[in-house]
Amino acid sequence: MAGQGNKNTNRNAVRPAAPALLKTINVVSNEDKGSTVSLLQGAVRVLYWESILADTVSASIIFTDSGNTMTRTKKGQGAGKRKKKVSAVEGLPITGGETVELKFTDNSENTISFGKGENNLFINSIAPIPTDSQTTSKSYELILTSKEYIDNEKERVRYCGSGQISDQVKDILEKVLKSKKVKEEDIETTQVEYQYIGNNKKPFYVINHLSTKAVSAENQEIGVSAGYFFWETSEGYHFKSIDTLCVGEQKKSILYNETPDSAGMPKGYDIKALTLDVDNRVNVQQKLSQGAYSNRRIEINPFTTEYKVDLIDAFDPKVQDKLELAGDKLPTPNEEFFKEGADADFSRTTFFFSTVGQLNMGEAEEQIEKSKDENLEKGKIVNQAIMRYNQLFASQITITIPGEFSLHAGDTVYMDIPQIGESENKSCADEVNKEDGGLYIIADLCHYITAKDTYTKLNLIRDSVGRTGSPTKGKTFN
Repeated sequence: MAGQGNKNTNRNAVRPAAPALLKTINVVSNEDKGSTVSLLQGAVRVLYWESILADTVSASIIFTDSGNTMTRTKKGQGAGKRKKKVSAVEGLPITGGETVELKFTDNSENTISFGKGENNLFINSIAPIPTDSQTTSKSYELILTSKEYIDNEKERVRYCGSGQISDQVKDILEKVLKSKKVKEEDIETTQVEYQYIGNNKKPFYVINHLSTKAVSAENQEIGVSAGYFFWETSEGYHFKSIDTLCVGEQKKSILYNETPDSAGMPKGYDIKALTLDVDNRVNVQQKLSQGAYSNRRIEINPFTTEYKVDLIDAFDPKVQDKLELAGDKLPTPNEEFFKEGADADFSRTTFFFSTVGQLNMGEAEEQIEKSKDENLEKGKIVNQAIMRYNQLFASQITITIPGEFSLHAGDTVYMDIPQIGESENKSCADEVNKEDGGLYIIADLCHYITAKDTYTKLNLIRDSVGRTGSPTKGKTFN
């Protein structure tokens, strides 16, 4: 890569995808809370997932149940009690809903732990895996999820909420779902107050509804950008704006090239990717139909009968200069598709009534006083959120790296790949791709753990193109 040199003294060793350490896989009985069985010895494969598009984390464990995993005591006929070796599934028994303690560590001593207390996982389903009829042992797959994922089916938001959206999300998590996995710093403060009726909806439904109405107090300007994501990692729940994700703290620097591992890795990079798949997600017609770059709103004020038509264009310098982008710039459009004339250059229209006089809570006098106020400034939020959500997945890179448990969904990483065609010898190319390289957000990750090796697969996304930043903060690449 450019500026790194070819001497071994300027290179770091490439870390292999060596096996991770599975420390704990304990299942606690539903019938007897004091009865626990370890599946550690029979574990064949563990998968663990996080995603900014998923409300909770999930995991899969495939294990072999040899039939003598645990001892069950039975009353005999005239012979007192008899002890019998039985399988974990039959002996515990495992039927679904059991508490699971799961802990694993990578080769850099990064640990993901779901242990006793509030941070357990639970068995959502158990399914047998077909095996050879002559095999005496049986194999099963356990699908694990968070407690809140199951609680969400039994809890409802049965009240009217009012105040900052970030505070309301925190209240739903703590007061409705009774979650203990909320950290103040992971709930980004909003600048929009909103009143809503819970309508007996499920908590996650309400939270995701509120996400589309939220505007960051720090990284979004009302009238320009809007929209949040809500998701869980092993560290807890997160509620962050799109723009904040785009300018997140750079956690790791990743390089992909075809140089042999024995040659080492240029300094400044933390990880060498094993596989790479670059996907340009800009389907022009689809992005236009979704209103990713230009949209129009038609709004009627039911109190004054005023009729408004406004356009927002992401390529307007007044808008684009205020957006927090992960890359250098939004994808450049073809001028052939520009439309001239007033109220002409847009690709999607939203129609709605303004929220004047809607849901003003408090004493009667206060409600009368606020009867002409808007509950939510839809004209400054709705289309702006539509635009940002649909811009975010413009570019995607899918990579596989050696197991790295310090990374989480929502983290920002730096990615460099070689420029195709810069050298006759592809493995020696020393020019970086200035279009696809740069900062990316981890949208999804999956840790794959077996007895032989451990991998982490990442789906990296961003809203823009062009290489910005550098592998090491404060260091500029020439």
